[in-house]
Amino acid sequence: MTLLRELAAYMTVLLFLLFGGSLIMSISDSRGYLQQQLESHAQDTATSLGLSIAATEAGSVAIVDSMIDAIFDRGYYRIIRFTDPHGKVLVNSEHDLVLDDVPSWFVSLVALKAPEVSTEVNRGWNLAGTLYVASHPGYAYRSLWDKTLHSTWLFGCGLLLAIIGLNILLRIILRPLKRLEQQADAICQKRFDIQTRRPKTRDLRRVVEAMNRMVSKLEVLFNEKVILTEELRRQSVKDSLTGILNRRAFDDRLSSELISKERGESGGSLLLLQISGLDDYNRQHGRTEADRLLVDMARHLCNPIQRWQESFAGRRSGSEFAVFVPACDLEQARQVAEACFRSIASLPFFSSDEGEKSLHLAMVTHLGRIDQDELLHQADQLLRSVQHHGGNNWQVREVDVQDGQPYSQWSEGHWQESLRQVLKAQEVELFAQPVLDFKGNLIFREVFTRLRLLGELASAEAFLPMVERFDLHADFDKVVIEVLLVKMRNDHLDERYCLNLSPRSLLNKEFYSWFLSTLRAVPELCSRLILEIPERTLLLAGDRLSDIINELMATGCRFSVDHFGIASRTLSCLHLLNLEYIKIDGSFVRGIAENQGNRFYIRTLAMLASSRDIQLLAQDVEDEKDWLKLKDLGVQGGQGFYLGRPERL
Repeated sequence: MTLLRELAAYMTVLLFLLFGGSLIMSISDSRGYLQQQLESHAQDTATSLGLSIAATEAGSVAIVDSMIDAIFDRGYYRIIRFTDPHGKVLVNSEHDLVLDDVPSWFVSLVALKAPEVSTEVNRGWNLAGTLYVASHPGYAYRSLWDKTLHSTWLFGCGLLLAIIGLNILLRIILRPLKRLEQQADAICQKRFDIQTRRPKTRDLRRVVEAMNRMVSKLEVLFNEKVILTEELRRQSVKDSLTGILNRRAFDDRLSSELISKERGESGGSLLLLQISGLDDYNRQHGRTEADRLLVDMARHLCNPIQRWQESFAGRRSGSEFAVFVPACDLEQARQVAEACFRSIASLPFFSSDEGEKSLHLAMVTHLGRIDQDELLHQADQLLRSVQHHGGNNWQVREVDVQDGQPYSQWSEGHWQESLRQVLKAQEVELFAQPVLDFKGNLIFREVFTRLRLLGELASAEAFLPMVERFDLHADFDKVVIEVLLVKMRNDHLDERYCLNLSPRSLLNKEFYSWFLSTLRAVPELCSRLILEIPERTLLLAGDRLSDIINELMATGCRFSVDHFGIASRTLSCLHLLNLEYIKIDGSFVRGIAENQGNRFYIRTLAMLASSRDIQLLAQDVEDEKDWLKLKDLGVQGGQGFYLGRPERL
């Protein structure tokens, strides 16, 4: 029971006792007064009537009878009886005690006593007889009943108004406690809200002020912890000078992209860029100028590749930079290479005499599975060839291996027509991979989409880049959602499914409106649906994402973020979003048993997620040693081929 209800209950009982006691006392006083009136009335009548009878002649019973009848007929008496000196009844008038307009239970409850008073009638010095009179209590009962009704109505209205007023007053006084409860719940979710309204009650105002001070301190501590974690992560995976990925982090990320049994099917393009003569420039101009040149190069390298949202860049050595673009064909590779070359060549150094022959860029591409070492070897060979030709130049080449995708040579028109036909006919096949906890229990299943191209099932990583290129992401997500909802409706296992959404679809107003109305139409399925977005959505959507998540969660769905840890500045978003799950990117998971830096990051992330009641899961779990180490680090579950392969729904 809440404090408000408890106080209201106590005060209501007290008011009932006060008003009930007042009512009982009022009725009791009225009853006592009427009791005295009945006795006094009977005594006065007996005295006056006795004097009148004494004035009559002896033996005139008829006159006495007439006198008694005249008084008795008024209806105020129950008994008037006159007896002779020997006790013989000479005149007797009596009414039965019948009260039609007063409830019998009330008569028995109050029980007025109408005593029978007597007086002796004397003629001279002789006793003429005895007169007995008892007042009729009917009038007293009716009077007491009417008074009881009026008093009960008056006291009841007063009690009702007092209770209502008391509850309103308590709600107003205790309103700050409700805000304190909301503030405490917000702290549990790592939202540090400050109460701007101060209650007028001194004690409550002090409590609110103390709570605000505590919230401010907690916010500072949480932000310091987030900043420390991000700084440690930056030192672990970022190049200390340029701020992009260092060699180890770049190679880990590249390995995760190419080795993954899901994403590795799509291949991609690897760009290597190297500056010649950096040591001479360092000796002539000093380390500060050389460092400034490297920082400018990193910035000019990262700017053009932002168009390709899944791409990432790194510094592999002092003068060598690298960029990887997943699922990038030859034409896209040329666009990436040219954009990067033009951006870096615009720096003043490369138009000077000492830099006009220093910039060399090579990019190799392959759609389909390819070994990481092979891709690096091909890119390095091409870079040596570019350097051999001299001058600032660039070159792109497609790597030809036997396991390339059979549809990699499709033209854009062929791709576009094929995708439109598949989406129109809703010819998508859904697979689901289990996500398990460390006891082997199923948390949910993540849904993957496959398309049949040239008679073979193609993974999403193979065709999603084309879906994005032709702006079909919203149409594709609509088809997948509709097919999944149909399968969930026919599924009697009540399992939960995780559905990945494109950030561009989620931020599309038309798609979002359709999606929201679709979910509201199937509330029985929403509780089994988990919506998942990539980490980059946190940066793309900005402040809008929190409202989007809250509105979709109102339908009963839950939210998850995957590939977490790749982008920077996303830890600070955790306390703003209402998330159910976070999935660590596979580049942090693969080889975690031997990677001390990633272990520290995951352990800290597990602590932050736990403080917000968010379940931390791991992606791309492919090894038993990594799985056991993740358990020690505080991860609560994961997915990967070690735990279970995708199966057709």
